[in-house]
Amino acid sequence: MRNSKILIIKVLFIGLILGCSTIHAKELMYMDNWDSALTTSGKTSNNSYKFLLFNQEKLESFLQKKNEKSRLTHKDTTSIYVEYLEAGKTNNMFIQLPKHDVKHTANAIITRFKNRHYQVVINEIDRGNYTEINGELEYLAEGNSCITLRIIFPLHGNKWQWFRGFDKSDVMSKDSIYSDTKEISTILPPDGAFNGQTLSDGGYGDSVGQGSMSFYPLCALGINNRGEGLGVDITLPIVYRLSAEINKGLIAEFDVATSPLTDKFTNRAFFKLSRFNFKPQWGMRAALKQYYSIYPESFKKRVTNEGVWLPFTPLRSIKNWEDFGFAYHELSWNSFDKKDGKSIPSIASDKNTGVLSFQYTEPWDVQLPIQTKDVSYDTLVSNKMVPIAHQQYLKNSATVDKNDLWQTRRLETPWFSSGWAVSITTNSDPDLEGVNRYQYVKQTEITSAIKMNVDGIYFDSMEWNWHHDLNYRSEHFKYTDYPLSFSKNVVRPAIWNFTSEFEFMKKIADDMHSQGKLVMGNGHGWNPFAASNLDLFGAELSWYSTGDHSAEALDFKRAISFQKPIVFLLNEGLNDKAFTNFPFKGYEVYFEKLLAYGFFPSFFSTDASSDPYWMDADKVENGRPFFKKYIPIIKQISGAGWEPVTNAVSNIKSVRIERFGERGELYFTVRNNGNKDTSCAIIIDLKSLEILGDFKALELVSGLPIKVKNDKLYINLLALRTQVIRITR
Repeated sequence: MRNSKILIIKVLFIGLILGCSTIHAKELMYMDNWDSALTTSGKTSNNSYKFLLFNQEKLESFLQKKNEKSRLTHKDTTSIYVEYLEAGKTNNMFIQLPKHDVKHTANAIITRFKNRHYQVVINEIDRGNYTEINGELEYLAEGNSCITLRIIFPLHGNKWQWFRGFDKSDVMSKDSIYSDTKEISTILPPDGAFNGQTLSDGGYGDSVGQGSMSFYPLCALGINNRGEGLGVDITLPIVYRLSAEINKGLIAEFDVATSPLTDKFTNRAFFKLSRFNFKPQWGMRAALKQYYSIYPESFKKRVTNEGVWLPFTPLRSIKNWEDFGFAYHELSWNSFDKKDGKSIPSIASDKNTGVLSFQYTEPWDVQLPIQTKDVSYDTLVSNKMVPIAHQQYLKNSATVDKNDLWQTRRLETPWFSSGWAVSITTNSDPDLEGVNRYQYVKQTEITSAIKMNVDGIYFDSMEWNWHHDLNYRSEHFKYTDYPLSFSKNVVRPAIWNFTSEFEFMKKIADDMHSQGKLVMGNGHGWNPFAASNLDLFGAELSWYSTGDHSAEALDFKRAISFQKPIVFLLNEGLNDKAFTNFPFKGYEVYFEKLLAYGFFPSFFSTDASSDPYWMDADKVENGRPFFKKYIPIIKQISGAGWEPVTNAVSNIKSVRIERFGERGELYFTVRNNGNKDTSCAIIIDLKSLEILGDFKALELVSGLPIKVKNDKLYINLLALRTQVIRITR
């Protein structure tokens, strides 16, 4: 399943956001004159931008009435400062943008930074338990700009600690910048491409922005026993990095470009952050808890029934399918199942089974089968090669590389009889003028499924080949709702293609949610932004590669989903003897690894197409006992809801604890990540969990009681195994 200088940020004041916790081009509050502010009331027309002008006096009066006692806390916000780095410059030095003026209102500070080339306006609004930071960059010269914008929030203290992932931390030292980033570049196609003599010619492997992006959408550090956090708003997709440096403070960087062609925010780019405090004793876990409370809509759990992911195979074709705990069925509106001896659409057949149907779509590219691997680019993009049904929307929606050629990858595709295809990256922005990719997918796939009362829409391959492509097609700029970016290798404005994917996902998600329906995404790796739209997450694994199911990878998936379900498919390795030879130990290893996080395991196909697991009766029977044993337990804990702060610790370093639920429905998963069996004691913070008096503990996998003494749990754990403990009175 699958020239011009580019400046990164001028922050035009994003004023007060009324009743809205998210921001994009259609919801920005602009400030064109210092004494005027523009705000929105939440919803705007898709065809026009309506702004409500406030003079400064009215704005201040409104803020005072809203919260007369409001004040910014914990920080010296007057000392915030801004730097920028212009891409492609030989000096490669950050330049400080001078502070121009500062405005204070009852609960906001508005700071403008300005020189001859750039203006940045930053608006800090006290929201009680956090500070909302809205910023906009404006390029004041002619043409384009490509820059890295750096916002620095000064902090001071003697003892600095950087929290890395769930449970790690570094004692910070001077003159070092601390961050957790991933490389970000256009994806190199393993089987080659057609747009260029070399992959580099086609832009493959070019850095997106400066070539890195933060792993998590927040960073956290402790200073003198005080937790300081900084996070991005994941409803605004942008290339960013979060970091910290002793005696400098928290740092946010954004790789952005401006253009006079972005009609929705001409010559501008924008960003949105939050600053907050947390209890440093629990490190990143406590920071995550606060982060979720700041952005509740992005982490809202809409799913009420949870369970296993079934890809494509007709549900009723599986003998005693009820044993497997299916909850989500990936399918197509024109697929069929048999019910009471009659062939009926799978969507209809799934009704009243407790299994939700999800219509498959992959709108980020169009794949056309080719009979030979060696086809000229001109032939591939000609009307002779492109079927009539795809010609018109491709003319409007195909993305282009730095040489103005369609981005065309060669793919090995077992789902086509020829075995090979050309993949043409498309801009799936719903706003593109004329017949576009969004309209085509909506008409041929989504609308038909909705008419049949499908339960949700499924987005495939969110982070496969196309999400990091850079689209240099300038006529597309006028339609984008989100900031442009660039590549340091090219230094020209471009649409980071993930923002176009995001626009598609958001449009469909908003439509489905308004109908009480759901959206699911597969191929979720580490990009955080899609999480604001998705209701459940899917990922495919290889038995032979630990990278996609390492502790780091699984920790991130748990963090970015919060309490939303995550479901997995094992592909490569499902025919390994661990799953085919008795006693089928692979099932226990696989299932218990995911059990520790409250994730749901399943299977598909070694090549994500042929010989699917769920159509092989022998495989199904081999797995049945394990599904019956583990899935009900995972349903229990996932339903109770994962909590980042465990309020429980172990005396053994290799033992990992996660908590699900609260008092009354409280579970702990305890996993031995070590290679040796061990005995451990689990110390529970009963006061924080509001557990009064004596309690009991029951291990759910074995059904055996756990020894409790002096408010501690005493457990024997096998290597690489997981136990689930329920706490009762």
